[in-house]
Amino acid sequence: MATNISYATADTALEALVLHTLPDFGEHGDGIINNNFLFSMFKALDKSKGQNGKRFRVVEGGLEIWKGITKSKNSNFKWQSKTDSMNANLQDPTARARYAWKTFTGSVAISKLDEASNKGRAMMKNFAQTLRDQAETTIPNEFNSAFWNTSPASDEPESIPSIISSTPTTGTIGGLNRAGNQYNQNGVDNTTYSDIGSEAGLAALKLNQIRRAIGSGGKDMVDIIIMGDTNFAGLMAFLQTQRRYRPDDRLAQMDFDTIMLGKTTISFENSVVSGGENVIDASSIYGINSNHMSLDVLKDGNFIWNPEGFERVGEKLIKALYFWVFTNLTTNLPKSHFVMTDVSTT
Repeated sequence: MATNISYATADTALEALVLHTLPDFGEHGDGIINNNFLFSMFKALDKSKGQNGKRFRVVEGGLEIWKGITKSKNSNFKWQSKTDSMNANLQDPTARARYAWKTFTGSVAISKLDEASNKGRAMMKNFAQTLRDQAETTIPNEFNSAFWNTSPASDEPESIPSIISSTPTTGTIGGLNRAGNQYNQNGVDNTTYSDIGSEAGLAALKLNQIRRAIGSGGKDMVDIIIMGDTNFAGLMAFLQTQRRYRPDDRLAQMDFDTIMLGKTTISFENSVVSGGENVIDASSIYGINSNHMSLDVLKDGNFIWNPEGFERVGEKLIKALYFWVFTNLTTNLPKSHFVMTDVSTT
């Protein structure tokens, strides 16, 4: 007589299968950043420029993240006559931005009932795959939502809107006041632009980029631009009509839709999502200089699934596999970024 799929008798079989099917996030959260444009762009830039660890920094330890910001030139250097005395004054050229470590946690939980009702090998595989799929979608969505939060709570990381503020002369960044300190003030353009998909729209985008350049020649300037989906579609359609559209091949390999404009990569965030997640403001465009923004991660909290495996939860018939990250999004030069606040397309 034919037999059905054999029966697994060990209660730990489901735990083992879940452990082996959960995503391995690897170094720098690869399982997450391949689903997130900004982080994938950071990784691609680190690789292409031979600057591994510049934009994704794994830190051995430290009570907080410190970022030095050069706020003044050395006053000892000057042009002078041959008989004048040289200057030798003590200098304190650096402001110190301080960012707290933020904790992200989660778990995959299974009950004794799950183990009992999913012991058939095929059923066990289906249930484990369901848990894996849920984890793979939840974690990237939670990170993406956090990084578009306009007002992060005290236990949440810095976000793109909090670092690149629409009111850059008020509030603080990294514990430093923005008011009166131009080095802590990102660029903001409140001009109304009715069509980003036009020559005038492109010119405004480029002008904001140039104005935020550090030094001359554009060597150190905004190289990532993120906008809402509607504006992105309008800009892409315009460039395609003009036969000027080309993607960033580095990101195309990871299935991201992008526009390559000069040496700048442009992409989008969806402005309409389910589940109440934070999204980009549809009329805003953010310019990021990746030389001066990074995701810092503690080495012992680098996207880790509990190496000890499943643990029993109190006196319940539940075991959980825990996940944690200690991280924050940081900048060491707020003035190098910009936001345009009132942009649309026709």
